Amino acid sequence: MSGLSYQVEPVDSRRLPDGQAVWVESLLSQYLGLVQALAPEERALYAQTWQHMARHSAPVVVRSFARSGYSTFSLQRAITTLNNYKLLWFDDDLRAILQCPPFSVLHTVHEVKAFGWERSYACSFVDIPLTLLVYGPNMWLECSSQCPHSGEKLRFRVRMNEHFRFEVDAPPNAWCIWLPLPAVPADDPYQDFHRLRPRIHAYFSAADLDTHHPYQGDDAGVVYTLEQALYLGECLASAYRFVTA
Repeated sequence: MSGLSYQVEPVDSRRLPDGQAVWVESLLSQYLGLVQALAPEERALYAQTWQHMARHSAPVVVRSFARSGYSTFSLQRAITTLNNYKLLWFDDDLRAILQCPPFSVLHTVHEVKAFGWERSYACSFVDIPLTLLVYGPNMWLECSSQCPHSGEKLRFRVRMNEHFRFEVDAPPNAWCIWLPLPAVPADDPYQDFHRLRPRIHAYFSAADLDTHHPYQGDDAGVVYTLEQALYLGECLASAYRFVTA
């Protein structure tokens, strides 16, 4: 599929914190470049890994794709490429895929549950709605995260329509989602985003963020509201959807 040209809708800067639109556009561009560079079998394995992680809680190993029709050598080569692109995390010691954003088989505080599916884990708060690319449109997704300071649970529901727009059902809140920024930005915003993903936290209040943040070692970052974080997820979904296109 390397001959395809993927297009996403322009980013609406009004729905993001000040100055974030340019970064989001660069992030999407870099991600689409990675997906476009994948060979057909690599992209197929990428999509199948999402499906497997949504259905099972065990790490993904080569034999998980025993019925895919690919040789062991082709599978290993595809996994290596995806790992090098940071589209998944392959653990050399376990010889298994542990994360393939938005999904994780490692337990995180970001949990999702769709009707008829097992409970799954997302890699970060902004990855939560991206799991709907597997669960499908017009399905309410039960979501929860946890404030790292107060321990308060942050529960809400979200669904996606056929045009990859998100609708949220959440209680009145003052939640703050913290996106750290790299000390020295790389030429590739996707690599920065991937590396900082584990440090994206959702706080119950600004007071929780202000109290907890000094202990995290994050010199710089941006605070998103829930609505802004979901719009970031919507922008990411517009690019991630090409994995299964």
